[in-house]
Amino acid sequence: MKKFMNLCIICLAVLLVSAPSLHANQRNIKVAIVQLVSHPSLDAITTGIKEGLSQGGYEEGKNLTLDFQNAEGDMSLLPNIAELVVSEKPDIIFAITTPVAQSLQQATQDIPIILAGITDPVAAKLVSSLEKTESNITGVSDAAPLEEQFKLIAQLTPNVKTIGMIYTSSEDNSKAEVDKATKFAEAAGMTVIVETIASTADMSLVAENLVGKVDAIFVPTDNTVASSADTLLDIADQSSVPIYPTFEDMVKRGGLASVAIDQVGIGRQSAQMAVEIFNGATPQTLPIQFATKVRKVFNAQTASHLDIRLPQALTEQLIDVSGE
Repeated sequence: MKKFMNLCIICLAVLLVSAPSLHANQRNIKVAIVQLVSHPSLDAITTGIKEGLSQGGYEEGKNLTLDFQNAEGDMSLLPNIAELVVSEKPDIIFAITTPVAQSLQQATQDIPIILAGITDPVAAKLVSSLEKTESNITGVSDAAPLEEQFKLIAQLTPNVKTIGMIYTSSEDNSKAEVDKATKFAEAAGMTVIVETIASTADMSLVAENLVGKVDAIFVPTDNTVASSADTLLDIADQSSVPIYPTFEDMVKRGGLASVAIDQVGIGRQSAQMAVEIFNGATPQTLPIQFATKVRKVFNAQTASHLDIRLPQALTEQLIDVSGE
């Protein structure tokens, strides 16, 4: 009898310890996702967030209320969207791109903000440091593995002596990434020519000016440049200038190759951080993370058009995404 009573007490203790987490998973969570523009790379991050929340036990219609807002590229709408989202008092807000995060930062210092796809949150003045954010903001950086990228460029196209770079003048993240990329390019013996655009309308003129001066073009993680990728690719194609982007979608559409960040993976990783906050963590206790998954990809059709053959050392490393 005594053993039976002890067993009952142990079972009761286990149930009591388990009860808070079960209850937490049953309560309804309000989540907002704010995206700058519809674009395959950014859409993939949103998909990853939803998948990550589901994997964490939070599903829309069951214990999750989801508010999705998209500025569709209109920067002037961001302050109003930020105020609207904050007024609904969600438990967490996911910010996809730097301008979105900066608008949300102005709108609330209380609601946790999870960055999803912001390259350099310190340079963008969203957090004070990567290790200790000291604010209501944390998340996942999509900083590209630049050292690997420029090793790939040197291996695949060793004839590249002058490389162009294009970024949006108002994007602090993009400038920071281009500054870092310049150092790796120069270390590889390349001369760098940098051009900027203010909007997608500038791409045609800037690209036409750049292709006549360079052997290849590097594209940083820049949403405005990504939105005008087809224009850049068309102009570069006419001059047989290879494009090396940091994101896989642009390789699928005609870029030559990339050590690309997995955008869906960024979303999932960001969602995992949100689940930690649901379970009691705070943004201040969660350091900025970096994307953990990359894929080395190339476009076989583009390589053929440019008369570029893969060195033997790369044939097993690179994944052909031309048919995807």
